Amino acid sequence: MEKILLAAPVLGKSGGIAVWSKAFMANFPNEEFQIVPVDTTKLLKGFNKSFVKRAYYGLKLMFDVLKRTKKALDDNPEIKIMHTTTSGDIGTLRDYYMVKLCHKRGVKCIMHCRYGCIPEDFRDKGFKGKLLRKTMHLYDNVWVLDCRSLNALKEDAVMKDKVFLTPNSIPVPSTCELKPKAYKSVAYIAHLIPTKGLYELVEAVAKTNHAMELLLIGPGEESIVNKIKTLSGDKYGKSIKVLGRMPNEEAMKILEKTDIMALPTYYPWEGFPISILEAMSRGKLVLSCPRAAIPDMLTSIDGSRCGILVKEKSSEDILAALDWIVNNKPECDAMCQKAYEKVKSAYDTPMVYELYRKLYRNLL
Repeated sequence: MEKILLAAPVLGKSGGIAVWSKAFMANFPNEEFQIVPVDTTKLLKGFNKSFVKRAYYGLKLMFDVLKRTKKALDDNPEIKIMHTTTSGDIGTLRDYYMVKLCHKRGVKCIMHCRYGCIPEDFRDKGFKGKLLRKTMHLYDNVWVLDCRSLNALKEDAVMKDKVFLTPNSIPVPSTCELKPKAYKSVAYIAHLIPTKGLYELVEAVAKTNHAMELLLIGPGEESIVNKIKTLSGDKYGKSIKVLGRMPNEEAMKILEKTDIMALPTYYPWEGFPISILEAMSRGKLVLSCPRAAIPDMLTSIDGSRCGILVKEKSSEDILAALDWIVNNKPECDAMCQKAYEKVKSAYDTPMVYELYRKLYRNLL
């Protein structure tokens, strides 16, 4: 059995990378590979503050991760591969020192990029871009979530043969009951933060003339909830409801009862929202923005759209999309069917994990 060192936030309580890491540790088949984890969970008290504080805690975490990585390598000299997850930014410095440390011991390295602004960062002319290019050039493999990032990195002579598309995944039900929908209920499942398109969505539903319910699921600060109340007007608590944080199982029960999952995100580091996969696997219509991997996800097997894409930061575009949905229900039902077929064929966990294993084998 081959050993792989995984540097990831395996003890994290929130965030897309933490969700992926926990699922990977729990479900990745271990008959061929044994995963040796090194936790990289952020010190959240520092990352909520000023740049100086974030830099301080980022460096503190980096040295701690490097120390624990060295110990893991000392305790497991048979480790052949180091697989690190990254969200870029200040984490790139850690990625640089991780690959240098591992290569000294003959360990092959994978940089698993878990964010969506890679093309912009890679082409950046300043320090951030120079550091990212230098770091990626050192890695044996670079894994990305979306075709846009893949194509951008393949333009680089050093990167073209070592960058690979590795999408997120979920266990997809073998069947999905797809009934005609009324398209009157909308679920938003994410942290309640403005850059997820939250305010634009609330504003659009508040303005629609259709009898439509919006359920907002996720944690949020009091100031944000107050803003939602203002934007909702007399619909707040009636057709627009803030349900707050809840366990994923409970959120999925609510999603099962709705027709549309809306995430009109323009979050700068958006990568590959799992909530979209969960909605697709349940035959729901997805409304989102063309950011990171989302256009890939909402492109069906035949190349047509299997979801609704709207302009970023535009409540008017969301409002127009909701109007179109209500007036074109058969077309939307067809999109839901295609969405289920896409998630089943491209993002089912066993299929994606086999891709991981293949890439691991190629490095050995």
